[in-house]
Amino acid sequence: MKGEIATQFKKARANDIMQQISDKAQAALQKDPTHPDKVAADLNMQIFQATNVEPGKELPGVGTSPDFDQSIIGLNKGDVSQPVALQGNKIALAVVTDVLPPRPMTFEEAENQVRDTMVQNRLTLAVQNHAKELMEKAKSMGGDLAKAAKSMGLEAKTSEEFNRTGTVEGVGSASYFDEGFSKPDGSLIGPAAVTDGTVIAKVIAHVEPDMSKLPEQRISIRDELKSQKAQNRYALFQTGIRDMLIKQGVVKYHQDVIDRLVASYRTS
Repeated sequence: MKGEIATQFKKARANDIMQQISDKAQAALQKDPTHPDKVAADLNMQIFQATNVEPGKELPGVGTSPDFDQSIIGLNKGDVSQPVALQGNKIALAVVTDVLPPRPMTFEEAENQVRDTMVQNRLTLAVQNHAKELMEKAKSMGGDLAKAAKSMGLEAKTSEEFNRTGTVEGVGSASYFDEGFSKPDGSLIGPAAVTDGTVIAKVIAHVEPDMSKLPEQRISIRDELKSQKAQNRYALFQTGIRDMLIKQGVVKYHQDVIDRLVASYRTS
């Protein structure tokens, strides 16, 4: 165990040293936040200047770190953040040089974002139209999805058997194809928007369950049903609380805002 103990001791010692340095840096910066370069030089630390800092935005020397973003929320000009551990045995802390009040984006700031959104929306619409075209062509060919896909330069693949809670290779969760479990063999389903694209599927066959395995699966099926019922009860409880608070005027439910939000996700 000697080598392992030595390794663990070194890690613990390194953590102690890093904590001591970060405590010293924080204390020094709190005394004199206007000269972070001097503090960094005294403690052999690096200093990086970041402007227009926003949550989720990559920062020099830090990268993207939700913990670091959280540490600077609510700070005022001249405040020093708590030290935050980063990957690679690094510690970062910030000195707030200024706080900019919220304002509408300028055209120059929004230009790239608007362009990317428009391109993505057009791409999504093109994919949806292509999928609808494939569906109509397959129907016109008597349900021959493989032949229709080939005529459009696409590739049709046949998956392995899967159940409702399984996964489909190259696609993801079987929940994308829930309607297929209740439709007859030969049915076309879709378009289904999956993680990496859009899929048109065809039900090839339904596999009858192996009832001989029911005894050994009885407990897991029972537990799954209990879990589903518990989730349904919790959802009903949440709905009841929400409706009560709405009637009391404690909570305001803006359906139009929710509809716009849902619509924005459907087009993105």
